[in-house]
Amino acid sequence: MSRQNRRLRPLGTLVGFIGLAGLTGVAQAGGFALVEHGASGLGNAYAGAAAVSHDGSTVWFNPAGMSQIEGRQVIVGVHLLTTDTQWTDNGTTLGAAVGRATASGPDTADAGTTSALPNFYYVAPINEQWSYGLSIGAPFGSSTEYDSNWKGRYTTVKSGLSVIDINPALSYRLSDKVSLGFGISVQQLSAELGSAVDSGAACLGIAARDDNSITSTDCINAGLTPGNVNNDGYGEVTGDSTEIGFNLGALFTPNDKLKIGVAYRHSVDHEIDGDGDFTTPQNLQDVFASNTGDDPQGQFVTQNFLTDSDATAEVDLPATLSLSTAYQATPKVQLLGDITWTGWSSLEEIRVVYDNPAQGDTLSVQEWEDVMRYSAGLNYTHSDKLTLRAGVAFDEEAIPDATRRTARIPGNDRTWLSFGAGYNVSQRFSFDVGYSLLMLDETPIDHTDPESEGVGQEVRGTYDSHVHIVGAQLNWSFK
Repeated sequence: MSRQNRRLRPLGTLVGFIGLAGLTGVAQAGGFALVEHGASGLGNAYAGAAAVSHDGSTVWFNPAGMSQIEGRQVIVGVHLLTTDTQWTDNGTTLGAAVGRATASGPDTADAGTTSALPNFYYVAPINEQWSYGLSIGAPFGSSTEYDSNWKGRYTTVKSGLSVIDINPALSYRLSDKVSLGFGISVQQLSAELGSAVDSGAACLGIAARDDNSITSTDCINAGLTPGNVNNDGYGEVTGDSTEIGFNLGALFTPNDKLKIGVAYRHSVDHEIDGDGDFTTPQNLQDVFASNTGDDPQGQFVTQNFLTDSDATAEVDLPATLSLSTAYQATPKVQLLGDITWTGWSSLEEIRVVYDNPAQGDTLSVQEWEDVMRYSAGLNYTHSDKLTLRAGVAFDEEAIPDATRRTARIPGNDRTWLSFGAGYNVSQRFSFDVGYSLLMLDETPIDHTDPESEGVGQEVRGTYDSHVHIVGAQLNWSFK
């Protein structure tokens, strides 16, 4: 990093962006992953997802399973996710550089949102050995949105991310007992991150420099005291990226009762191109305009700090590895299990780099950890038309502790309770529905970014969160 950017880093942090660290809120799997890829699997908490090969959603979970689907199949589905996330303050302050004054605002905040996740699958045979398919879904993404006056507004007000994954795939039946699969993922990532800007702290930060004529008295006389919500500005970063990854799968059927699926998805490294847009109050603009110093560097900063700029960032989405089983215990009961590893340790830090050199980089240290997901479930064939489903799961959270948790992503370990059903209307048409309740323990946050150099806001409190997921899909089969 250049000497100029090192010098300006505190100013960049002062803007309140904690990088792209807070891509989502309480996502439905560890980190900000989404596992909702089919309402049939939702009813089992996605236990056995890489092994059941029941319908076209196997294109996503394990493309090798396409070899067990007869004829062509089209699936259209949607999941509605409602997140209830309540935050309670426990000593949130402004940054150390401005005296750690108590942050103004209500003692509680609601960050919950409702989102819709669509799914599409198509599977068709090529010949007796080869099949092909297409999956379209959202493997990462969610959102949080707080009131504009909440106490942690200088770290976030609004966060949103969506990743759309288009995944064509092939399967090959090696024998009656072994099938293999391969797919290509084309991912489109879009991000929107917004937070309030503490205009008083920004003014005092400029006044502390020795290359301009602005003083702290000028800031106070203009009413620009730190943490004053009436003088808040706003900053927003939006951006997108398109990258390609791949996935592999294998399905083993050692006997008529047991199926074992293994599936791997490679990591995808996104380079996000975007824009930083800023709104500043008139009194801060007037103070900046009053800089009559002769130092060109000081003039440059006051003329360009908190101005719109192009921005870039890198986000490494993790690899996953799943092992699933499906065991037909009786003619009516199928037992399901799954263990999935997700390599979130790839996300060590997020750095937003602005083209405007007066802005300085915004860095957020993540140091996330690899996590496991465990699930178990069953399918009960009530009749030729009706199948009932149930499942439980436990998701580990990738965030290592309260100091690494941000207000943009207040996740924690979660437990799933799931129920669902599938109904065959005819030989060609069926539908599936599912419901899951995700329960999280009370979640502490004690976030002070070590790279903020005392400027960043310090958010402390607890989150009480749970998630409701409702899914439905329509299935058409053609010979």
